[in-house]
Amino acid sequence: MGGSQRSKPEVPEELRIVLIGKTGAGKTSIMNTFLGKAAVTNSLFASDEAPCTTETAPFGNQRLVLADTLGLCHTSKSKEEVLSKIIASTFQFNSKQGPHVFLYVHSWEDDFTTQDVERVKVLRRIFGKEVMRYFFLLITHIDGDLSVKQRNQIRKFIKKVGFKTQKYCVINNRGNEKDKTKEQKQLVKEINEMVQNNKLRNYTKELFEHAQEDLRKQIQKSKTQRQMGAGDQHVATVAKALLSPVLPADFVTLALQANVWLATKFENCLT
Repeated sequence: MGGSQRSKPEVPEELRIVLIGKTGAGKTSIMNTFLGKAAVTNSLFASDEAPCTTETAPFGNQRLVLADTLGLCHTSKSKEEVLSKIIASTFQFNSKQGPHVFLYVHSWEDDFTTQDVERVKVLRRIFGKEVMRYFFLLITHIDGDLSVKQRNQIRKFIKKVGFKTQKYCVINNRGNEKDKTKEQKQLVKEINEMVQNNKLRNYTKELFEHAQEDLRKQIQKSKTQRQMGAGDQHVATVAKALLSPVLPADFVTLALQANVWLATKFENCLT
């Protein structure tokens, strides 16, 4: 008898997904599509000191736990607050278990800009280079099939930002129910394959803490410095309220300092 092939690990019963992207990319619509109802609205983000909302949706034999984060380039929240909320939402599933996937939602606008690339690189600085194996790209607001040109643009973007998987999915938020169901199944299938390739490992708090230590060294070497002043008191209060439940005290302070530095250094791509 011939040797048996090594089988891939089973998919996790609970698949934890953080949705990240620019304001208006369609994160909330995607989440509501999975839930089958408009369960998530922007009003849930009104509380400054609460992390973003988490909802659970059954999908096949799995349970999807979805965290809808505050949009990058938010018009009414500070850049520092947005970054703090994204960090808090990453670990709000469980104090020890982070997400299996960061679903990066991008609304198609003809091509990717320099700011689009830099925005992802900000997230890579926050969460560390290892986080790139947990990122999966979802393109929204494309009507019809992708052209060869669009596919090449997407592949080029994936290479530039450093996502480990070259795969991606497309969802038309305004499509009919039949198309949405088909696109949802394809998205979950691709995500599960990525999770299997990661041997069911999730992003961890240890990876985040290592990333923050590396970021501390970058900040110390950087010429871009901004000391927190009296006007930043609200930012600090909000950050501490968001991060204290999920991070040790010293990393709360470090994350706050890092977010202030990132918001200053990369202002153009976060505005």
